[in-house]
Amino acid sequence: MTDANDDLWPADLVVEPAQKAPLIILSEQAEKLGKKTANLVEAEVTAYPDNSGDLRIRFTLKAPALNGYEYALFSIIQPVDLYPVRFSDSDEDFWNDNNLKNEQEFKRYLEKTFKADRTVRIINNLIAQSKKL
Repeated sequence: MTDANDDLWPADLVVEPAQKAPLIILSEQAEKLGKKTANLVEAEVTAYPDNSGDLRIRFTLKAPALNGYEYALFSIIQPVDLYPVRFSDSDEDFWNDNNLKNEQEFKRYLEKTFKADRTVRIINNLIAQSKKL
C-alpha cells in the first residue's frame, strides 16, 4: 500500500531526449534567417495540436516592411515521439511517402528545402521589395 506522500514517478523522469525536437530545430532556423537577412525577412514557427495527438507545425516567411506579408513555406506533422516527421508544402497535402525517420534525416531535408532555388528566390524577392520601401 502506498502513502499519499509517496512519489511514484521515476527519479529520472526529466531527461534530455536523444534527438532534438523538430519544433526546436525549426525555431532555431527561424532565428538564423532573421539574422541573415537583417530582419527584412523573418520566419515564424507556429504549432498547434491536431485531433490525433500530433503537433502540426508551420514555417512561415514574413516580410515586416511589406505590411506583415506572410508566405507559408511548409508544414510538418510531429508525432508525440518526435519522429518520424511528415513534411508538406501546404497544410492540406502531407506527403505520406516523406517520413523523415530521425533528426539527421529531418535536418538534411530542411537544408535541401532552405537551399532550393524556389526558397532562395522567394526570400530574395521579399528582401528586394522590402528594401524599396
